[in-house]
Amino acid sequence: MGDKKGGGDEINFPEESAFMQRKIEVLQYRIMMKDEQILACRKSEDELRKRIAELDKAFDDEAVRCREHTAEMSRQYREMQDSFNQTIDETQKKVSEKKAEIESVIKETEQVRVEKDEILRQKDHEIASLSSKMETMAFEFADMLKETLDKMSQRIEARSTNISDALP
Repeated sequence: MGDKKGGGDEINFPEESAFMQRKIEVLQYRIMMKDEQILACRKSEDELRKRIAELDKAFDDEAVRCREHTAEMSRQYREMQDSFNQTIDETQKKVSEKKAEIESVIKETEQVRVEKDEILRQKDHEIASLSSKMETMAFEFADMLKETLDKMSQRIEARSTNISDALP
């Protein structure tokens, strides 16, 4: 290409035109490549946006499922806790009832023991009284037998004296 200021060279328009035409083609090719890159980038961006939307929806769905599971687990925990507390209350009531029964049985046993001891004391006193009475009666009976024996001996003696006086 020629020098424009220089003085004598003429501009070769067909060559310049061909050069410019190739430059235009190169620039158009670059524009086309850039357009393809932009299109590919936009397509990639759209795909990424779709993927992000899918992931957001998946995260939201997972959050909902998580909340549902958490709510269900909390409900089950509360039910188990309530059941456990109810079982504890029932068991404590049973323990209290059994303690009251044990105390009642202990009191009743103590009362029966006291009554038994009193009955034994009375029976021992009665046995001692009856033994004393039997001894007294035995002495009285012995005295009566002795008196009877003495009277019978006197009568036998009196008869034998009467019989010996009557016999010559």
